[in-house]
Amino acid sequence: MSILIGLDNPLDQYFMRHPEDFFHKSFEHALINPDNPNILRAHLLCAAWELPLEEEDERVFGPLFAQTKAEMEGGGMLRRHGRRSYITPALSYPAQGVSIRSTSAQRYAIIESGQGAVLETVDSSVAFFQIHTGAVHLHMGEPYLITKLDLPSRTAYAVPTDVPYYTQTKDITDVRVIRPRQQKRVGEVNVFFGEVKVTTEVLGFRKKAQFTEEVMGEEILDLPAQRFDTMALWFDMPAESLDRVSRAQLDLAGGLHAAEHAAIAMLPLFALCDRNDIGGVSTLLHPDTGQAQIFIYDAHPGGIGIAEKGFELVRDLWQVTLKVVRECPCEDGCPSCVHSPKCGNNNQPLDKKAAELLLEGLLA
Repeated sequence: MSILIGLDNPLDQYFMRHPEDFFHKSFEHALINPDNPNILRAHLLCAAWELPLEEEDERVFGPLFAQTKAEMEGGGMLRRHGRRSYITPALSYPAQGVSIRSTSAQRYAIIESGQGAVLETVDSSVAFFQIHTGAVHLHMGEPYLITKLDLPSRTAYAVPTDVPYYTQTKDITDVRVIRPRQQKRVGEVNVFFGEVKVTTEVLGFRKKAQFTEEVMGEEILDLPAQRFDTMALWFDMPAESLDRVSRAQLDLAGGLHAAEHAAIAMLPLFALCDRNDIGGVSTLLHPDTGQAQIFIYDAHPGGIGIAEKGFELVRDLWQVTLKVVRECPCEDGCPSCVHSPKCGNNNQPLDKKAAELLLEGLLA
């Protein structure tokens, strides 16, 4: 006998209400993106360590092989001799510097003050969210207070603590369209997939009491903005849906925000990924499209194929997202439908009823 215990997130609760989808669904879509230059560059370096790269290897590594190899030769990582490219002798075993969880090679070390011991390392993409000055960070189940984050050395200093609160960052994210790659019509809705630039700035953090969630204080942070290019899907909102929300006197911004959260939570149903591998932005009027818009993007530089899979299966994504919003028994939204644990706006504003109308419009 197998017993499944669902947590209070939309995907788990969807499976609790639709166990047949869990037990009878086909295998998940394992995603790879060998054309991501961040992945390909590290891949070529590891391959060259084992065997010199030759021009004929393009049939194995894809169309970006020659360009990427030339860039690595110009940067001194590879040296060319005849028709072969060898790894630079000064480089040590390259695979040990390649993360299996991220496309970035930069990591921040967490050092226990006074002891000098390295507790762990954190990927640079999440460092500002998890180990900023004043953050409460869990290591091996034990809480540590981050007393200082030193950016030049990429080091955070921590001390054991027993404070009765946890910390939650507040951030703002902006997505700008670089180049649409694909476009299709799904019913009456235009859906796009392409390259975007994501800019995220961590503005501060809240201290929230354990168990009661009471806000015990807020502090401002002065951290540089993080920018990266990635892949995203985005779609227009039907005019009739926007009118329905307006006639019902509901919060359109809250509806877009809630629909974005629920869609991000349900995308792992179709792609082998974690919720933290995806990001999203919703806006009443996007400067690049001139319309109300929802963006869902890969949270890794260069993209790893999640948004592309969402683009392919976007109607299925809308259907399960509507199900999870409509079937949740809460009145105004909760962690099982439209709340997100990583929302930079602390889940404000959210309007569950408006989200339901918008999702119905997408499927009309």
